Amino acid sequence: MSSTAQAQDASKEGWFVRTGPLGVLFDSKADISVGGGVIPGASADTKDNLTLGFDVGYRFDNNVSLMLTGGIPPKTTLTGTGPLGGVTLGKTYYAPAVLAAQYHFTNFGPRFQPYVGAGVNYTLFFGTSDGAVADLKVNNAFAPVLQAGFEYDIDSKWGVYMDVKKIFLSTTATGTVGGNPARAEVTANPTLLSAGIVYRF
Repeated sequence: MSSTAQAQDASKEGWFVRTGPLGVLFDSKADISVGGGVIPGASADTKDNLTLGFDVGYRFDNNVSLMLTGGIPPKTTLTGTGPLGGVTLGKTYYAPAVLAAQYHFTNFGPRFQPYVGAGVNYTLFFGTSDGAVADLKVNNAFAPVLQAGFEYDIDSKWGVYMDVKKIFLSTTATGTVGGNPARAEVTANPTLLSAGIVYRF
């Protein structure tokens, strides 16, 4: 049997870890109200971030895996738009953990394996800093996730990967402005882009 055929037949079952730079690109908007009244045309932008991401997962066979994604929590800035243009509303740290299942396609040769996945995200918001909004609080939230990417094997242990995840995330932020209650219904919808190295146990 050729080495190529052996590589194709070899099982990839087992644990793996991945790590590399992780970009968080927001596609955000918000409905903002103060004192119970909606501010017409007001919305909010969420600053994109770059951090270090990591995955821990288990490959059940050559096709199916389960992966937990996390990273070093970045800090983002919420900035008003429209009538609130240029106003810093506040800042917050966040940790977007993702648990997703993947299906790997094995008909592209023994080394290159694209995959698709789906799962659930839980984003934890903490360490908020006030801006124009005092007593800022951002609610933790669950969200569905879609995923696609590929891995390229260097050898039986090491490889490289590229990955993209779309998180359909909505949350609520609250606080006060001039002593009046403020509320923002935020649609963040971040895209997570990552690339790095894979190690299989």
